Amino acid sequence: MRHFILYLAFAIAATLFIYFSFNPRIQRDIIYATAGSYFLWSLYHHYQVGDLHLSIIIEYLVFIVLALVVLSATFLFS
Repeated sequence: MRHFILYLAFAIAATLFIYFSFNPRIQRDIIYATAGSYFLWSLYHHYQVGDLHLSIIIEYLVFIVLALVVLSATFLFS
């Protein structure tokens, strides 16, 4: 069930991203909100499982920042 919520959030984000294809600022905000919700979901998930450690938090932060950099460099800010 926890993964269903994550998949639903990504589906909603993708739908909104496509719907607002005419406005790059809103698309950028959708990307940031999706990244933030993914980070919060990952904290919640690992807390529930019982293996939330600083290394996991840093790993998620690095992954999210990398994704934001790649998206920013490719099409969002061009």
